[in-house]
Amino acid sequence: MAQKTTANKRARYRRIRLAQTDQQYEYLVERHVIRPSHPQYTTLDRFSHQANNVYNQGLYRARQALFRGEWLSYGKLDASLKQSQRQKDSMIYAAMHSVHLVQQQLNLVARSMESWRKARKAYAKNPGKFTGRPKLPKYRTKGGLSTIIVDNQTAKLRQNGSVEIPVMDHFKVQLAHPETTAIQEVRIVPQNQRFIVEVVYKTNLTIGYKPDNGRYLGIDPGVNNAFTLVTNVPGVDPIIINGKPLKSVNQYYNKQRAYLTSLYDLLGQPRASHRLARLDFHRNQKMNRFAHEESKRIVDFALSHELNTIIIGKNKGQKQGAQLGKRNNQNFIGIPHQTMINLLKYKANLAGIVVIQHSEAYTSQTSFLDREEPIRENGDKARQRKGLSPIKRRIKRGFYKADTGQLINADVNGALQIINKVVPKAFADGIVGIGLCPVKWSLRF
Repeated sequence: MAQKTTANKRARYRRIRLAQTDQQYEYLVERHVIRPSHPQYTTLDRFSHQANNVYNQGLYRARQALFRGEWLSYGKLDASLKQSQRQKDSMIYAAMHSVHLVQQQLNLVARSMESWRKARKAYAKNPGKFTGRPKLPKYRTKGGLSTIIVDNQTAKLRQNGSVEIPVMDHFKVQLAHPETTAIQEVRIVPQNQRFIVEVVYKTNLTIGYKPDNGRYLGIDPGVNNAFTLVTNVPGVDPIIINGKPLKSVNQYYNKQRAYLTSLYDLLGQPRASHRLARLDFHRNQKMNRFAHEESKRIVDFALSHELNTIIIGKNKGQKQGAQLGKRNNQNFIGIPHQTMINLLKYKANLAGIVVIQHSEAYTSQTSFLDREEPIRENGDKARQRKGLSPIKRRIKRGFYKADTGQLINADVNGALQIINKVVPKAFADGIVGIGLCPVKWSLRF
């Protein structure tokens, strides 16, 4: 029976890995930050306000039609605004000086409404998959800013490697990859009193994924230890990427934001301010730089040791139900683990490395050194029912004590068990020589 279970798990792993090799990147994204000092910042600000108005007008019509028992598709929504312009009831269709820019906003409205309708149907079938009843899309803040979507008919790729949008007062950005031959779209995203211009460009890259060579990299995400890296290759020491500097950035951000918002509330002033915007931008930039640096270092580590498969632990919805205390919750929830994991997937895939994200349930409760399988039957509650002592073998914060009495870093134990959970035969040759003493990396970001 055990052999059959192991065979099933091995077959499941092969299916998962094979599915991951289908991931190809036909388009990549290049980002540019436009600050208020940029000569065309006011142009982006004006068009972003207009995009916000168009979106709200389109959403108003879609919602009102729904209340009347009518569903407005994108085509009907577009026709409704065109008719209003012909009748001169509303001139908002011409507000952005481009039919394409307006239609992109209406397309966003239609997609939002369609997503709500699908979510409502899914909720009716299985409410347990949701944290609450899906609600209708909300209006954006009146007088606020919205993302501008510019298609490749409106945005022009010039021969000098720049992208120009003639209808937006000839707004132009210079690409870092001048060899680009085609663009898909340009997204202009308002963020912290700045605009992030994202140019989606076509790439001719075809990813050739590396074969499964039996060498695996297991990763356990955390807070103080941002990422713990282990392998099933003897002689390779585990790596712990220090997460305390990132935690410090997050704590400073929370402290300063709480101080400023309480001050504004006391003075009766709105919370939207230049200081808060700068604080948000600084924190986001720090998080992004850390994510880029850690993902690059992890991919380089995997390539240098020929680790063709990366397995990352992650529990779905774990932040929604986190009950770690006020301070620990703030540290854990405030760090964008999934964003970092997505960036790692992207960079690893470009290098031909397969990345598998899997539940890490029972990996921290079971013992790698005792060759325990990370399943419920070996967890803490099962040990309690069996009368085994101690019930919890994770002592203090960073140590795990095996039944033999040997101590191991708790995150290293968890990361090794993540490999065991996904690839049952990863340590078929034994665990002699497997690195257990971690080396800590502190990144500069």
